[in-house]
Amino acid sequence: MGTPTSPFSFFLDSFKPENFKHRFGILSFLLQRSWGAWFAFIAFIFFYSTHQYTFSGFFIIITAVMAMNGLTQTDIVLAHRTPTWWKKHPTLKALHFINSEGEMAGIFVGVLALIVVGLTNSTDLEKIHWPIGEAFTLYGIMSFANWTVHHMVTVMTIVEKYTGKFGVVFSGSLLSAVTGEPAAAVFLSEYLGNRVTPENRPKLATAIAGSIGSGGGWLPFAAPPILIIWGILSHDFGWSIVNLMMFIGLGCITHAMVVSIFATKYIKDPEEELTTSHLPTALMTFGFLALLVLAHIFVHGPYLWLIDAIIGINVSFTLASLYGDKISQLVKEKKFKTDEDRRTDHEYEELSEKAFSATFQPMLLSFLLLSLEVIGHVAEPFIEIIAQSIPESWPLLLTALFLFYITAAVSHFADNALASRVFIVVALSFMSTLGEAAANLLAIAVIYGALYGGFLMIPANLPNFAISRAFHVDSGKWMKNAFGIYWTGIVYVAALFVWSVFLK
Repeated sequence: MGTPTSPFSFFLDSFKPENFKHRFGILSFLLQRSWGAWFAFIAFIFFYSTHQYTFSGFFIIITAVMAMNGLTQTDIVLAHRTPTWWKKHPTLKALHFINSEGEMAGIFVGVLALIVVGLTNSTDLEKIHWPIGEAFTLYGIMSFANWTVHHMVTVMTIVEKYTGKFGVVFSGSLLSAVTGEPAAAVFLSEYLGNRVTPENRPKLATAIAGSIGSGGGWLPFAAPPILIIWGILSHDFGWSIVNLMMFIGLGCITHAMVVSIFATKYIKDPEEELTTSHLPTALMTFGFLALLVLAHIFVHGPYLWLIDAIIGINVSFTLASLYGDKISQLVKEKKFKTDEDRRTDHEYEELSEKAFSATFQPMLLSFLLLSLEVIGHVAEPFIEIIAQSIPESWPLLLTALFLFYITAAVSHFADNALASRVFIVVALSFMSTLGEAAANLLAIAVIYGALYGGFLMIPANLPNFAISRAFHVDSGKWMKNAFGIYWTGIVYVAALFVWSVFLK
């Protein structure tokens, strides 16, 4: 067997004839280690096929939440381990350096749900509003953002030189609305990874996650919980980019600022003098990314989607080649003798995971966006029941707070894009009875809840995976330290109160 020199070699190696004998063992392994999600999905199939859509909506949400939290493996429930069990399984070579488990699980659930819908009630397929444009937008912008990551470290240097450590975290978080939250997680982690003591790593990691999770919300092109419902916000609620910046910007930017202040005390001073020798190239690259974002604000259509696809494909191939060369060079330097030597080498594992993330993550996010639309559509009857159970006699602010907390709670356990897609239905359902202004407040509450809720657990928001790996924080330590900044949710509550006064 030859020596693989890139992550793609593992994928190809798994399809060699001599490895076919492991297929049934892999299937048995997956079924045993994902019992919760499978039971919930079987219940979904039963209720959907018997046209009991309220119950089927409930169980598809449970399936998605369980699947995106590592398929509800026993070891995660009992030992709080991160969902990376396949790295140690010898027959799952193709998956050893994959690091988007939660996203792929969400895609898998969405595809299975789509098949069930097509087989049992094909007419329902016509009611699904596919976010095609949003998927291409995410693919194009985040792909190019992955290319700019190594330049952003230089940009952060000049930011720290003039604004200090607080400016690094705060501005980096706000820039995630342009670069994409995962890209921001990468460049902030790279910049600050060696600037924290081991005991403070979990605290800084969760603070950065909370700041990025909020900071990316003032534009619709980088934060999945907003991007996935941007079509609903623009068409049904009549929001423009200005409305988004105004309604959501107040809460998310203030929250990012508060959490950034909290993060600053864990960052050590730089050991060397800050230099900006590569700043012109970095600014030029970032400037092109900014132009791409502006193009999506003012020119939105099939031609721009084609450009997004071209950018995404080119960046993927370029980064795959770049990381392939780096991995090949590392293999030559370390002279690994066996596959086990490679898998247990930290530097090789980290480089291979970066290669996978840079190459495939934007594409996976785009497909996840489509899959979450399917899940959200199937879940709507159940969510409508929740909406109908909310008394209209409740004060509007109380209803908004209820939506904020229930969206945040779901976001804690599932990807926050799923939470926003599901609960925006509740806000929309109140438009006919309470009016547009009240519905806008409830929509704000849902988005606030999704943005705020995405930091408590690692699978709750995409950038958390990159941050947890960079700072070497497992799920148990992550959750324990995330509770330390849970109180910052009061910022969003205060912002909701402000909008309840103005939106009358």
